[in-house]
Amino acid sequence: MTGIKMLWHTTAMGTDYDGMLGPLQRLFGAAVMHENVSEAVGVGRRGGMVWLGDNSIEVGVPVGEQSPVRNFVEKWGGGMHSIALQVDDARATAERLARLQVTPQVWIEDGMFFSKPKETAGLLLEWSDRHTDDDPRWGHAPQPLPVVPVAPALHYAFVTAVVADPAAVAERLAGLFETEILRVTEDAAPNEIGAIVSLADCLLLLFPLPDEGMSQELWGSDITRNRFHAHGLRVENLADALSRLASCGIQPAARIAGMTYLDPDAVPIPTFLVEELLPEDPRHAHK
Repeated sequence: MTGIKMLWHTTAMGTDYDGMLGPLQRLFGAAVMHENVSEAVGVGRRGGMVWLGDNSIEVGVPVGEQSPVRNFVEKWGGGMHSIALQVDDARATAERLARLQVTPQVWIEDGMFFSKPKETAGLLLEWSDRHTDDDPRWGHAPQPLPVVPVAPALHYAFVTAVVADPAAVAERLAGLFETEILRVTEDAAPNEIGAIVSLADCLLLLFPLPDEGMSQELWGSDITRNRFHAHGLRVENLADALSRLASCGIQPAARIAGMTYLDPDAVPIPTFLVEELLPEDPRHAHK
């Protein structure tokens, strides 16, 4: 099997590690799995993995002048950078992807590589057959939370990307992932979901790239090219969560695709909150 098994983690990069981690812990209940500094080729970051809901995020800042994420942080201000996909065999997956005109950009180690974004609809993808020994999905008990979170996340509901042609990107990615396209909305508006692709254990939502000038109004940032953008967290009671967040000065910015989008200036990663998993979510089958 060379298709993906699950979303291993998302990756968010910024300028201030503690400034990203602290709000994730305080607001949503992120638990640190590990933290380190790596200047390995293709890495160049201080940070590590945190557990949030039922999945993980790599949070980091660039380290070293040759850090591959430095340009991303300096040019775009940071944010959601890439996603990492779990596979059974990274070498076999790379061989299969080569037949689909996708080649490794860099091998981090024998079982882990990044593919070239220009060959994957402009989105940076990491592929790995490795896992860390502190991952709860492999039997490790999550670390205790340092504080009682304001609005604890129950599930890591989805990750989003903004792309020029959601239907075409969905077709390309589903073929690379060997998963399904779960929804396509033709001629979707920028504030509507254009397509949904299965990540085997959760969802990738594709929103249309807004026209010039609309991105700031909709997303609170200038998005001019295909990129990963936000994540969605499921909370137990949305109204209660929003009330508690409001007491911390964090307000909803908009209702987008029927979901609450928090003020992106108030949270370290653009964040949707939902009370229920989307109908297409594969976790419904395991209830």
